[in-house]
Amino acid sequence: MPPSMTAFDLETSREGTRPLVSLFGELDIAAAPRLDAELSGLEAEHPGGIVLDLRALTFLDSTGLRCLLGADARAREDGRSLTLIQGPEVVQRVFSITGLDGRLDIVADETALASDPR
Repeated sequence: MPPSMTAFDLETSREGTRPLVSLFGELDIAAAPRLDAELSGLEAEHPGGIVLDLRALTFLDSTGLRCLLGADARAREDGRSLTLIQGPEVVQRVFSITGLDGRLDIVADETALASDPR
């Protein structure tokens, strides 16, 4: 875990053939450019899908949400999947209030990824 739970950090690993990006702390206006840069680099590798793990996020603002929506739009355009591992209640509430929990591919945990080989 990062030293400060409010500062943003990310860590990229592999979940099978897909990149798995774990997000920590606050995904806000200050952090969104870093996530965008990381995703751009991964998208250039043309993976079949990308997984974003939101379980360690403590905050999600409108800029962070826009970053996730942009990644989803690019994935759909490129025929790639974008899967989000469900975050804590404070994060999931943002998806629920905006109605995006029905549009985005959100799974409860990494065991749901095993059934999807992308």
